[in-house]
Amino acid sequence: MSRLFLIAFGILIASAWNRSGNAQEEQKIAPEAVQFFETKIRPVLVDHCYRCHSVDGQGVRGGLAVDSRDALLEGGESGPAIVPGSIKESVLWNAINYEDFQMPPKNKLPPAIIDDFRKWIEMGAPDPRIHSGVQVHSKVTPEDIQKGKSFWSFAAPKRTTPSIAGKSNTWAKTTIDQFVAQKWDEKSLLPADDVSPDVLVKRLFHDVIGLPPTAAERDSFVTAYQKNPEAAIESLVDELLKRPQFGERWGRYWLDVARYAETTGKEIDVTFPNAWRYRDFVIDSFNADKPYDTFVRQQIAGDLMPVKSDSEWTENLIATGFLALGPKSLQEQNPRQFQADLVDEQIDTTTRVVLGVSVACARCHDHKFDPISQSDYYAMAGIFQSTQTCFGGNRSIRNRQPSNLIVMPVPDLRKEDKSIPKKEIAELKDQLKQLEVQYAEARRAQRQPSKGNSFVSVAILDQAISSINNRINSYDENGKPVSMCMGVQDSDRIRSARLLVRGEINQPAQEVPRGFVEVLTNAPVQIPSNSSGRLELAQWLTSKDNPLTARVMVNRVWQHLIGNAIVRETDNFGMSGPAPSHPELLDYLAIEFMENRWSIKHMIRSIATSHIYRLSSKFDPGRFEADPDNHYFARSTIRRLDAETLRDSMLSISGQLDLKRPRASLIASFGQVSLGPNGPISLPAEAVSAILSKDREAGSEIRLLTSNRGNSSPFETPNYYRSIYLPIARNSLPRVLDVFDFAEPSLIVGEREQSNTPEQSLYMLNNPFVLEQSDALARQLLKNASNTAERIAVAFEKVYGRRATKQEFQSAQAFFQTANSLPSSGTKDQKAFRTLSQFCQALFGSAEFRFIE
Repeated sequence: MSRLFLIAFGILIASAWNRSGNAQEEQKIAPEAVQFFETKIRPVLVDHCYRCHSVDGQGVRGGLAVDSRDALLEGGESGPAIVPGSIKESVLWNAINYEDFQMPPKNKLPPAIIDDFRKWIEMGAPDPRIHSGVQVHSKVTPEDIQKGKSFWSFAAPKRTTPSIAGKSNTWAKTTIDQFVAQKWDEKSLLPADDVSPDVLVKRLFHDVIGLPPTAAERDSFVTAYQKNPEAAIESLVDELLKRPQFGERWGRYWLDVARYAETTGKEIDVTFPNAWRYRDFVIDSFNADKPYDTFVRQQIAGDLMPVKSDSEWTENLIATGFLALGPKSLQEQNPRQFQADLVDEQIDTTTRVVLGVSVACARCHDHKFDPISQSDYYAMAGIFQSTQTCFGGNRSIRNRQPSNLIVMPVPDLRKEDKSIPKKEIAELKDQLKQLEVQYAEARRAQRQPSKGNSFVSVAILDQAISSINNRINSYDENGKPVSMCMGVQDSDRIRSARLLVRGEINQPAQEVPRGFVEVLTNAPVQIPSNSSGRLELAQWLTSKDNPLTARVMVNRVWQHLIGNAIVRETDNFGMSGPAPSHPELLDYLAIEFMENRWSIKHMIRSIATSHIYRLSSKFDPGRFEADPDNHYFARSTIRRLDAETLRDSMLSISGQLDLKRPRASLIASFGQVSLGPNGPISLPAEAVSAILSKDREAGSEIRLLTSNRGNSSPFETPNYYRSIYLPIARNSLPRVLDVFDFAEPSLIVGEREQSNTPEQSLYMLNNPFVLEQSDALARQLLKNASNTAERIAVAFEKVYGRRATKQEFQSAQAFFQTANSLPSSGTKDQKAFRTLSQFCQALFGSAEFRFIE
């Protein structure tokens, strides 16, 4: 089936839905239909349903409200309560007939009333209870918006020429240097000295690829630097940018702000077994130096962008995982509340990551600081409400809000992914029906304990159904395995959002046409009636006329290379955020970025080859007193290795780092399951067999079979890939990431915390991973160096990237002499190995290894 056909088909379906779904609002309900509803239907709903299923009753159980037409059509956690014209698809019809549900729970409605509901649904479920809503008037005036357009970040970037004189003029080597030096002249500051070439090469390696240089790479750079510093730096930066490790380093920065994780988090942690595809898309995009504007458009509206091949379309679909990856409260019973929270999270992520402003602050009221009205928020909400978010999952007691996944046009199957016979698919579906019957019986027994208990609990049956569903969904109708991804698609139901009073889903006000943030928009918004508007949103976000997008990204790049950002709060370019320390420099970088095809590599190259990048972090009292927070970049900032670079560096130095990219991830191997403290909560095949056979003796063992066996976390399983490929479960991070200030995966993290805690020291002292790397380095030294003195020298060069000082060398020798004089068990060789390993561990645990000057 061609992509063009699918798009056309989707448009036809969307148009038909809009015509039928909104027909009742567009046309008056016939008087006889209103009378039928008021005399036959409404009284029954009020008498038998409102108590448990209305806003004014005892609650909205199961997420279902029946006190308005919109609520009935939206339905609850089991689906739409009413599907006009279809009694089979209407959950309410199922419930009043005591099929899967029994409503009202005490007594079944009389046959005559049930027949009235059948007639009502078949005639289209006419319902005059349409919320017209109140009118909410914004306090943000046109004058406020016009004034806001002149705020520095809401105005277009302007190119200016730096003005410097004297020593600063001779010091500056690039335009970037000139802008920084101009501020030094204003503040009477002098720059720090340059770092030595052996420190500079270490800085470049860690900043660009996140790994330490080898001794040969260091010596080669130092030799070239002594001949021509500028040429040596340019050559090394270009070479590092070409390495595949660049994308792994800089892709991780984007995953921080994209709140990347492989589980839902919140009350229950359900896996996203296809999230890794988005991770790999990000890495590949950075390595390919994909223009940033294209990169953003793919993530917001990749499914709607024109493509030349199915391979391109597949990449674009995976890219939209950006909108699907966020944390989700899957136990939320009310689908309208779930949808509202999902849309809010997507708006917050999109605007903060790309624009550096939080439009989500206007969900409940006008923005407190910026001229962003509540209407602006709901204009964007309509775009995302008209979008279907596909993150996967099966409905269960624990997961009340599952969704579909997207079948990829180009599969990426492994050799071991074999087809299965159609007969086996049929058998699985038959097993599913049997389990569903048992589940319904167990539910009834649960509600009526006097009639006896099922031999297995509802929860266990729930897991069994989920397990079978996972298998069925892994194959197409012919038994061929399918490749799926997370992402978004335009919904069948395109609609503008209603403004919600105080953000409450049960207090709708006027409808707000879909659109963008008015203070950032210079031309009228044109969104087709049959499209969500995401494509137009993506184009608006990446327009060169948008004042924020380029500024926000170059500010992020500057912060990662220099240590401090020009706008210190990287996700807050609004009026409540700090002003830029160098506004002219920020605008210069933004314009350069856009004029050079939005190339992130070009921006990194420009900053890394500037003179400002080479400054030393050596402490100077006068310079510190003049600028204690280093706002004006007159010195470098000492930075601790982040969690991934710390782990990767130990693996690299010990010789155990595997630079190959693993396929998928550990979490992907679990499938679609909930995670407990010790790993996946899944149902073994023998337990499913016992349930299907109704073997009571075997059934008594099911709880033992389904419990988490073992006490160790599967996330601590040894592996030697780069840390970007470690499993990221929101409620259970690998220890090395958790201890060393990894980005909280449920949040947008533009800048990580940098703590120095006893827990980190204890990790370096006791963790099996650190001990293993110390042992591996010790074995290298024993193999490649013939005596203690040589081993000390090589160890210093490997771990610190420099030669040991005379005092350090003497202290190390004293350590070995003392250790050798102490009594211990084992052979002489074993004792020598243990001592050398302890020495290596001491180097790994030192501040010099963990911090980059």
